[in-house]
Amino acid sequence: MTLRYLAALSTTVGTIVGGGILALPYAIERSGFFEGIALLVILGIASLLLTMYTGELSSHFKKLHQLPIIISKYTGKRLRILILIFQVLTIYGAQIAYLTGIALVLVFLFDIPYSISVLIVFLLTLPLIYKGYQLVEEAETPMLFIKIGLIIAASLAVFGLIHAANLYTYKISNFLGPFGVILFSLTGYTVIPEIKEELGGIKKLTSIIILSYIISMLLYALFAFAFVGAFGPAVSAVATDGIHSIYYEILFSITTLFLLITPYIALSLVLTDSFTYDFGISRKVSTFLALALPFAIAFFDLNFENVLNFTGGIFISLLAIMLLLAVFIERRRRDVKKIKYLVPGGSYLLVFTFIVMILGLAYTVYSVI
Repeated sequence: MTLRYLAALSTTVGTIVGGGILALPYAIERSGFFEGIALLVILGIASLLLTMYTGELSSHFKKLHQLPIIISKYTGKRLRILILIFQVLTIYGAQIAYLTGIALVLVFLFDIPYSISVLIVFLLTLPLIYKGYQLVEEAETPMLFIKIGLIIAASLAVFGLIHAANLYTYKISNFLGPFGVILFSLTGYTVIPEIKEELGGIKKLTSIIILSYIISMLLYALFAFAFVGAFGPAVSAVATDGIHSIYYEILFSITTLFLLITPYIALSLVLTDSFTYDFGISRKVSTFLALALPFAIAFFDLNFENVLNFTGGIFISLLAIMLLLAVFIERRRRDVKKIKYLVPGGSYLLVFTFIVMILGLAYTVYSVI
């Protein structure tokens, strides 16, 4: 395993495994543990395919481009602005949730006002995002190992509290209840253009994607098992708020911080690069556009789980549907034998992923209304 491969793997896993994991136990418990894990597997497969489809579309571009350019090449330029809006809203939703979570950790650790903690996070991450991936890549791998270690430590810390009865609750009527949170937690396709750039091509892209999702889903299943098993219906919307003692609160606060800061920086970079490379906006203005609105909204301290559910169930689903439409059009226009990076499964896997996204979107809209 080369350093370049490890860096790309770290970036992908670091993007997937983020703040969404903190809301997973709460969301999964509401549907029943085993039903929730079944949905995790289904959406894990669908998200893996979406990420590979992004690789298929981006393989036709020599320069670095984000989803608005990649998708609109096939769906038409008229949809470019709409795609950009969905991508921006998706990333803004994630940034707002992550900023809120990071700020709350700083409030607990240093006993400072919430508004000051939001400002601190903004000022500390601004230069990293402005400079781009070159400055962040070196910290990506060690940060990933720290995050994985903390997830495992937090899970093991509550193992002694697990009661089997908490895992055997069946709520099949709410099977799609966790859809938005789980889809949000498994989203990794937005970072694929950068991963292709890191790897210098598409040669090892498939193994990066598959390994990233295996690692992420195993961590999610472990974390959900530990916290649903330990707290059952009493599990918090932010799982690590479950125990109030100084030892647990410090451990869980540090875990929360590491889970949120890496994907916040990675997604902010994705949005900044999209404004810069896809629309020719200067780096300074792009950085401002990517960070200013989430920073302003984060001051309102919105509900963490609701933001994730709405962002995943609606904005990510819509963006995924457009991505799948672009893949369908691409394969109609091109000889599939000449596609450099072709996702296997033909139309069957495309239809499967499309149905999953449509059902989840419909359920989320219905539940919101």
